[in-house]
Amino acid sequence: MARSKIRTIRHELKLTPEEKVRWGAKATSAGLSLNEIRRCVERRTITPIQPEVNRHTAIELGRIGVNLNQLLRAMNTAIASGQHIPNVSEAISVVSEVYKTVKKLQLELNGNKSVTDD
Repeated sequence: MARSKIRTIRHELKLTPEEKVRWGAKATSAGLSLNEIRRCVERRTITPIQPEVNRHTAIELGRIGVNLNQLLRAMNTAIASGQHIPNVSEAISVVSEVYKTVKKLQLELNGNKSVTDD
């Protein structure tokens, strides 16, 4: 038998007077009560704050990704213009895989746990 939730504990949420007015106005404009706003917050997934080293590493991985993308573009442009590059298909494949791995790591460092391989 399912038991209904009865809220018996109060937790004060401190707002400035301006915040209370803004929250109330947002709730009213959405046709919601402040309790309904609370329910929306409860359903929302909140990403934990990532360590600063993760942020810096993700930025560097982004730069690496840009460089890898430029390499891929240069190789594809060379092929399109008829230039012969030995082992170009193997090089494109390797750079593409490294690029995907870099992007995946970047997303994971930013807290995106549901990253899947393409």
